[in-house]
Amino acid sequence: METVEYQARIEALTEDILTDRQLSSEYNRKFHENTLAQSKLRDQMKKIHPTSQRYTIAVNMGDFFMQIPLPKAQSMVNGAQKELEFAIQEVQQRLEKKVDFLEQLKKGDKA
Repeated sequence: METVEYQARIEALTEDILTDRQLSSEYNRKFHENTLAQSKLRDQMKKIHPTSQRYTIAVNMGDFFMQIPLPKAQSMVNGAQKELEFAIQEVQQRLEKKVDFLEQLKKGDKA
C-alpha cells in the first residue's frame, strides 16, 4: 500500500475512533444524569401521596415543559435509560472493532 494512502486510511480510522469515544462519553454522561433523575423521582414518589396535586412533575420536552404524572415521568426516564444502555453497548462494540482494525493495519505496516 502506498504510504500516502496508508497514512490517510490510518488518519481517517483514528478520527472515527475519537468521534466514537466522544459519543461514548456523551452517552455515559446522559446515562449518569438519568440515573440521578431516576433516584430523585423514586424519592419523590415515596414522599407524595397519589391523590396530591404535587403528584405531577414538570418535564422538559425540548423547547417547552409539560406537567405529567410522576409514574409517567419515571417510565419515560426508564425508557430513555434502556435506549442509552443499548447505544453505549453499540458504540463500545464499534470502538472495539475499529481499534482492532487499526492495530492490524499498524502490524501490517511493520511486517
